[in-house]
Amino acid sequence: MNKKAVIFDMDGVIIDSEPLWQQAQIESLAGVGVSITRQDCEQLTMGKRVDEITRIWCEMYALSISAKELENLILTKLCNRISSTGEAMTGVYDALSFFSQQGLKLALATSSNHVVIKAVFDRLQLWDKFSVICSAEDEEHGKPSPDVYLTAARMLKVDVSECLVIEDSFVGMTAAKGANMMTCIISPYCQQSKFSKADKCYVNLDCLLQSDLLQPGWTFR
Repeated sequence: MNKKAVIFDMDGVIIDSEPLWQQAQIESLAGVGVSITRQDCEQLTMGKRVDEITRIWCEMYALSISAKELENLILTKLCNRISSTGEAMTGVYDALSFFSQQGLKLALATSSNHVVIKAVFDRLQLWDKFSVICSAEDEEHGKPSPDVYLTAARMLKVDVSECLVIEDSFVGMTAAKGANMMTCIISPYCQQSKFSKADKCYVNLDCLLQSDLLQPGWTFR
């Protein structure tokens, strides 16, 4: 089985930002008199573009604030938190080094806006790690549409069959599988039935690096 590229999701794979996303949403909605929980965020907005997130909340609670105003609030709070407290997920730097040493092309394909990507890459010093950076902000449709993954493959100049995707959410897995790419889920909850369509599931990137998937017999070229 030959792969030429690894495409990483960002939130929850590269950086431990899902709690930061949730808190940014909770605080922003609290400011307009609406109370939501982390579970609400996980069930309704995890892995989605911020415009989809704000549309969901505005429609659900008939908010007086515009979706664009809510989006700006969430992104400002999120980027501030990333810049001050953001931390890399377990095994990120080892995984990036391993795949790079194997000669694979590395790309990012995220639902997050470019302003969030910048905050993450500045905080974690990642600008030299990826040859291609794709945001669903630039696509007509965000995840679970496969658009951002298809764009990444096109920019990498590889076929979708030559890509390995690393994701952490159901929405992201759906997007990657929709692009006909091999998909690994990296999540403490990877054994949940919702991830049954993933090709492989691991608790974290360290477990992926130690797995039989990357042992002799797996060919990178």
